[in-house]
Amino acid sequence: MSDFSFEVPATLRGIKLNQWQRYIDIYEKNKDAEDTEFLDKKLLSIFCNIDFKDIDKLGLEVFYSTIQHISNLLNQKTDLVQRFSLKGTDDVVVEFGLIPNFDKMSYGEFIDLEKYMFDNDNYHKAMAVLYRPIKFKSKDKYLIHDYKGTEYMADVMRDAPLDAALGARVFFYRLATKLGNYTMAYTLKELQKKQEGRQDEHSVRNGETIKQYLLSLEKMLEESERLQNSLYTNV
Repeated sequence: MSDFSFEVPATLRGIKLNQWQRYIDIYEKNKDAEDTEFLDKKLLSIFCNIDFKDIDKLGLEVFYSTIQHISNLLNQKTDLVQRFSLKGTDDVVVEFGLIPNFDKMSYGEFIDLEKYMFDNDNYHKAMAVLYRPIKFKSKDKYLIHDYKGTEYMADVMRDAPLDAALGARVFFYRLATKLGNYTMAYTLKELQKKQEGRQDEHSVRNGETIKQYLLSLEKMLEESERLQNSLYTNV
């Protein structure tokens, strides 16, 4: 065994969204394998930034205790994160804030969230809708930059902290369901009203998409939570 150092995230804040996306992709492709050794090694390689070839050098206790630690992090409940900061390659730190008022969310923001919120591969695009650079703040209040489309900040959001990413996903689902007769349901009803009196195929298709939206959200979140709660436990 050789001694070498590696990074172990202390909290979900120390894990980047892109790391989670990479592991989820590998997990989905290998989750039915009887031997979990490959997934265990990939977990350590991705979340601790260890070269895959070096993992066999780890002590047995370190190997399993690190897997258990990361498992505990990823299986914990996540709260909504209002703000977080990211440092760019130029060492400039930018603070990002969650949309302050979902009542004022635009149609474009809503449609992009619908498209990407439960798409693991493209979840960074949903984060680019939910969180944007803060342009003004005073005590507990702040203003964020106007929405310019998912591509504007999508690549930046690949480095978003995982606690914010997972917390936002759960929050948005609850917003769309628990507040059913309020914010999100009102938005859905308004969008459906726009379809009334229009019988062309495009309108009907859009209307059906809106009607099925909340139902599909529940199914997707259940799958997301099932996946999160089942990962990383085969120690």
